[in-house]
Amino acid sequence: MYYEFTRKTKYLRGGGAYPLVGFTLAEVLITLGIIGVVAALTLPSLIQNYRKQQTITGLKKAYSVINQAMKLSEIENGPYETWESGANITPRAYIQKYFLPYFKGAHLCDTYQTCGFKSNAPYKTVIGTQSTATLTYEHYRIPFITEDGIMYSISVKADNRNDEGIMIDVNGSKGPNKVGVDFFNFYRTNNGIVPYGVGLSIDEIDASVANDINCYACAAKIIKDGWQIKDNYPVRF
Repeated sequence: MYYEFTRKTKYLRGGGAYPLVGFTLAEVLITLGIIGVVAALTLPSLIQNYRKQQTITGLKKAYSVINQAMKLSEIENGPYETWESGANITPRAYIQKYFLPYFKGAHLCDTYQTCGFKSNAPYKTVIGTQSTATLTYEHYRIPFITEDGIMYSISVKADNRNDEGIMIDVNGSKGPNKVGVDFFNFYRTNNGIVPYGVGLSIDEIDASVANDINCYACAAKIIKDGWQIKDNYPVRF
């Protein structure tokens, strides 16, 4: 038994015939057009959701890692409130003693270039203007990067320890280098490291981030919202 074909009909030797099943060019083009329209409508949303999830995952990891590091440091160096101040040791010595040993594969960045950045002030605000936040600052701030690519920049004044701020970039020098997307602000306390605005109510946090182009409380909002980026989050992805 074998087959013989014509353009429109398929014949079976020994009996009968039935039409070939297929699509015309017009039908294929229409189908592809519909798929293209659906993709155009849904792809931006999928990309945005993916970027949001990247932010949440990176922030959650950095928040956990730095608090674990501080706890390990306190085991070896005593409670945070007893640590030496910048008046007694340099910022470099402070970071090397109290933080660097407790991060996996961490190395100091003496310049913004050694951290992989093209500028010492690489960040944009919520509205896209230049942020004043700087990575390195003589006698004040020396950043370091861990092997997973997270950048931590801890403020240590040479004359006192009043500024306990910590800037975290959850993906290092990779873009978009924008506050509230990959760049967040934290500070040290006797009870660990917390995001700015953590003591505020959710309504107060919402009011704060809505009027702050530097979005200092963005990390607090994500955490207070149950590790979600909701529709009223002030930063666009």
